[in-house]
Amino acid sequence: MAEVLVFHHGYGLTIGVREFAERLRRAGHTVHVPDLHEGHVFGSLEEGMAYAENIGISTVIARGTAAAEGLFLYPGDRHLSAPASSTSSLAPPVPTIRTAGASSSS
Repeated sequence: MAEVLVFHHGYGLTIGVREFAERLRRAGHTVHVPDLHEGHVFGSLEEGMAYAENIGISTVIARGTAAAEGLFLYPGDRHLSAPASSTSSLAPPVPTIRTAGASSSS
C-alpha cells in the first residue's frame, strides 16, 4: 500500500479530513495528517485564511514542509500543494484522486 500525506483545507483539521484519513488507513495505507493550524478549526474559510495570514503563510508552509520531510510527494490539488512544492523530493504531478461527489476545479 501507499504512504499518504494529507493536508487539510483552510478550515483546519476538521472531522471530515480526519475521517477521510481514517478511511485511507482502513484501506491499508500509512497516512500522515499534520495539523497546520495547531488545533484551530474554523467555521468559515475566511476565518481560516485570516488565521493563516495572521501567523504567516510562511509558517503554514514551514509546518507542511516539516511534515513532508523524507516523503516522496505527488502533489494533487494545485491549490493545496504549496508545502509539498517546496520540498526537494517533489515528483511530477499526477491527477488528483477525488471521492464521489467532490467537485473538480482543475
